[in-house]
Amino acid sequence: MINKVEQNKNELIILDLSIGEIAERIPPITSKTNINEAFLRFMKDEKLSLIPVIDEQERVIGQLNRIRFLEKTVLGKYGYGIHLNSRKCVCEVMEKPSLIVEYNLTLEEVSILVQSRAIDNIYDDIIVNKDDKYFGTISVNILLNAITQKAIMLAKEANPLTGLPGNWVIQREIEKRILNKQHFDTVYIDINNFKPYNDHYGFSRGDRVITVLGRIIYEISKNYKGTFVGHIGGDDFILLSSCEDSLQICEKIIESFESYLPEFHGDDFIKGYYIGKNRKEEEKLFGLLSLSCAIVSTEMRKITSYAHLASISADVKAEAKRRSKEQKKSIVFKERRND
Repeated sequence: MINKVEQNKNELIILDLSIGEIAERIPPITSKTNINEAFLRFMKDEKLSLIPVIDEQERVIGQLNRIRFLEKTVLGKYGYGIHLNSRKCVCEVMEKPSLIVEYNLTLEEVSILVQSRAIDNIYDDIIVNKDDKYFGTISVNILLNAITQKAIMLAKEANPLTGLPGNWVIQREIEKRILNKQHFDTVYIDINNFKPYNDHYGFSRGDRVITVLGRIIYEISKNYKGTFVGHIGGDDFILLSSCEDSLQICEKIIESFESYLPEFHGDDFIKGYYIGKNRKEEEKLFGLLSLSCAIVSTEMRKITSYAHLASISADVKAEAKRRSKEQKKSIVFKERRND
């Protein structure tokens, strides 16, 4: 029986898969291979649907698709194909590879390439290269199954309110970037005075605010390559981006969020405040909703793990909150200190 820890590890492995990691090492043939030999390969293995053809440097130069090879070359127009072609070599009948992809491509990237193929080749096995040499193949069916499993894993980890990835996926993404020695900024985004807002206006209005903010962050992040968005919980979000893009992303998030303030506050928007209760149940004047964006950069600090990042970020988030409270507005605070 698989325990919870082992199950979580397996789910994270599925989420991290590249196309090369699910490829099967199908032995290739050369362009000089006799057609009879290729025919026997297909006859001995009824599940074999494609054989890659390589040159002396192990580069893929062609392919034999089972159905088209048997119909056109072995059977032929009048059923004499094997007799007419038996002395020929594969180079005379092989097709151009319909799709060759690199080992490190994601499942989603390969899926997009598959859909762009000609209709006659849409179900051909995908050929995978590693360092420009043949590595293996993968069927479209196995690719789709892997994508489905990944989608299920992501759905299980997603926040039910926003649909954004939750803590397991966030941790995996951060540790992957650290392992790959990528420079990136981590942006922690939360809503100032969200609890009194929730208490005063009601939970349904509070859920609406969180849903809108999640959508804003996600939609803006799509315009910046390599950006990841997660929902830690409640009104806390996280965004990973390039070090060059983080400030601009935050500014756009704040601008878009503030455009919703009339909806969030109703009649109180004109006044610019509302009267609610603080944590001590004392009545207090609260300003309109605002955001704190705290940025920790791997350019400023050498981050060694997810736990290390979390410990560093506490002070940065506190400083962003302090400045936002002091200035009574949304704040973007990026730590400038270098280790």
